[in-house]
This record gives sequence, structure tokens and C-alpha cells, in this order.
Amino acid sequence: MKSLITRLLQFGIGSIGAAILNLLTIPVITFFISPAEYGKTSMFMLAQTLLICVIYLGFDQAFAREFYEYTNRKKLFKTSILVPLLFSALVIIMMCAFKKTISLFLFGSENYYAAVYLIAISTIFLIFERFIFLYIRMENKALEFSIFNIFIKLSILICTIVFLYFLPHTFITVVYATIIGQMIGDVILMLRNISLLRINPLKADPVLMPKLAKFGLPVVIATFIYSLFVVIDKLFIRYYCNFEQLGLYTAAFKIASALLILQVTFSNFWVPTAYDWYKKQKPMRYFKFVSDSIMFLIALLFIFLLLFKSVIVMILSPDYSNAQYIFPFLCFYPLMMTVSETTNLGIVFLKRSSLNILVSLISLAVSVGLNVPIYGATGAAVATGSAYIAFFLARTYFSMRIWKGFSVKRHLVTTVVLFAAASLNMIIRDTWLISILNTIMLILVLLIYVPLVQMGRKFVKTKHQKNRIQKGIHA
Repeated sequence: MKSLITRLLQFGIGSIGAAILNLLTIPVITFFISPAEYGKTSMFMLAQTLLICVIYLGFDQAFAREFYEYTNRKKLFKTSILVPLLFSALVIIMMCAFKKTISLFLFGSENYYAAVYLIAISTIFLIFERFIFLYIRMENKALEFSIFNIFIKLSILICTIVFLYFLPHTFITVVYATIIGQMIGDVILMLRNISLLRINPLKADPVLMPKLAKFGLPVVIATFIYSLFVVIDKLFIRYYCNFEQLGLYTAAFKIASALLILQVTFSNFWVPTAYDWYKKQKPMRYFKFVSDSIMFLIALLFIFLLLFKSVIVMILSPDYSNAQYIFPFLCFYPLMMTVSETTNLGIVFLKRSSLNILVSLISLAVSVGLNVPIYGATGAAVATGSAYIAFFLARTYFSMRIWKGFSVKRHLVTTVVLFAAASLNMIIRDTWLISILNTIMLILVLLIYVPLVQMGRKFVKTKHQKNRIQKGIHA
């Protein structure tokens, strides 16, 4: 248990550090550029999201799945990364061929095709970054993982400050700064792990490749559908509203992403731990305890964000003040993503990755169905939050159908409470009234998890007694 906590804390350093640097980037950008310009910046983020969702072709997930079963891990790395790298060459050629069309689609003008070139080239760096980070994470090198995670985000922040200080205060400056900052960080990461990058296609494992594809390709189909689900809200705002609404929505989304501190930290720790526990056939109560604990912790963070939303929004420029009424529903994104990592284990362990396609289709349907253009950024936020709840429910349902699993009643009750809290915070503008209601919601969450707290106290007490007995024996 002590080693698990130490590893979690080491992973947490990187996640918290990266999240803080991300948050620092928000006021820097919003100080220099208007909501409309920030809206155009978000279209660049949308393009990167789409690329990240499909460029790996599911081989990153297959790599993680085979990591503890394949004996030669460096050969596994080099075999897994080969297909995404070849696919990226095709993607780069296509993006360069249609550079002006892509520029018009993203930024409303054909004049920014140079940014399309940079986005295309960055795909190679994104692939190396993803697979190297996966390798480090699965090796449980938590401190190294954290240091490089922070370094890349710091590189982006420094480039953003320098570029905005010396260059015009427009969205394209932010785009250039982000891409170049990421490339600088990735180059250092690649140099540190240069032994992994000596890739010879002739030395790839021909037996392993079909196995990776069999697991990965259904994942990439689901991921592509999921990517549509991720970007549909921004596309609705972009084409049915305006860049200013999109800028406000993006700022709200960035605030909500503060919860990603926990999501990223937990995922980095949980993936290798869950596989290890499954391999050792740990009792189901271990998985349930972790799932309940993470739901409790992230629900508390959710409520605290609502309690202090008027303070949090002060990090933005005054032009972005209405973002505080948009971000509550967007908090469901990191919440539901994190909790579903503990309830979808049946899909992962039993290698039923094709079920992820159904999960993504259900989520996409909810998002499209609830996105009503006339409600602008607020309506898109409600649709996104509801879609991520559907994502969690679908993932959990399919997993529990094929795996023995555990009860999630407490998760469902908590989700209802948080949905009500988000709705109230979107509607009510009276500061004192909403503070009282948020406090009531906090108390409800605490009451729901009283049994879990009592169980934790009992565990600590028992552990303490055992340690005292052991010390007495040795004395």
C-alpha cells in the first residue's frame, strides 16, 4: 500500500504541475486576445483533438494492453509505433494538399495555411510523445513521467508569453506558440529516450502486429466516433453562433479542466495497477473501494469548483465573466471520464474493445440530440455534460454485463446530485442563494459517502494495530 501511495504522489506531481501551468496559460491568453480570437484558437485545439483521436490507430491502447504480457518491451514499443508513424505520413500529405481548405474550415480564412503545415508536422511529435509517455508510465517511472510532463507544458507556456509579447495579439500567434512549444518539449523527451527510437521496420514482430491491430482497430473506430462526440459542441457553436460564443465556451471548458488534475493523475496510476491486480486475481472489493473513493474525491472537487466559481473566473479577463455560468456542466467531462476508468474494467480485461464503438455512438447521439443552436454556448455545455454522463453509464453497463463487476448505486445517486447542482449554478445568478444551495449539495455528497469514510477509518485503525503488534514482536 505504501508503494502504491508513493507512486500515486509521484504521478500526481506531474499532473498537478501540468494542470497549474495549463491554468496559468489561460489568463495569459485571455489578457492579450478577445473572446472572438480565442474562439479561433479553439478551432486549432479541435484539429489537434481530432488528430490525437485517430492518428494512433488504437495501437497505443494495444501497446498498453500487451505491455505486461510481451517479454521484450522495447521490441513491443517499436512494433506498436510503426503503423501510426506510417499513417502519419499519409495524414501529412493529405493536410498539405488541402491546406487552404483546412485553413478556411478552421479559421474562416485561407490565409493561415502555414499553421496547417505546422499542425501536420506536429503529428509525428504527438505520436512519439504518446508512446514514450506510455512506455515510461507502464514502467512505473512516475517521477520521470512527471518531470517531462511538466517540462512540455512549461515550454508551451514560455513560448506563449514570448510570442504574445513580441508578436501581434491574434489567435495565430497562440497557435504558433503552442505548436512550437510542444515540439521543443517533445524533442527533449525523445533525446532522453533515444534508445527507444532506433526503429527498424524489418525487425518488427510479424506475429505481434496482427494481434495489436485486432485489439487496436476496433478502438480507433470507437475513438473516431468519440472524437466527433468531443468536437460536436464546438462545431455547433462555430457554425450556428459566432467565434465570440466559442471563445467563452472554450474559456469555460479550460476552467472545468481543472478537474483533470485528478483525472490524469489517477489514470496514470490506475491503468498499470488495475492490470496488475487483475493478473494477481485480487478480490473485487479492491476495485470497488478504489471506484467509490475516486467518485467521492472528484465529487468534492466538483462542488468546490461550484462554490468558488466567481473567484475562479477572476483569472480571466473581464470580457470572459459569463464563462462562470457555462462551466458547471462541462465539469462532467473529467468527472465521468475518471470514474468510468474504474467501472469499464470488464471491457478492458476481456479485450471487448468493440463495445467502445457502441459507447461512443450512444454518447454522440446524446450530444447531437441535445445541442440546440439557439442556446449557444450554454446549450452546448448542457449537451456536453449530459453526453459524458451517458458515456459513463454506457461504459459501466456494458462492462458489468460481461464481467462480474460491483455495485454502482452510490455512483448513480452522486451523479443525480451533481447534475442538480450544475443546473442550479447555470440558472441562479444570486451569489448568496447559490452559495447556500451548493453547501447543501456538499453536505448531501458527504452523507452519501459516510459508509466509505467509516470503512477507510476502520482500515487505517486495523493497519495501525497490526503495525503495533509487529513492532511488539520485534522488540
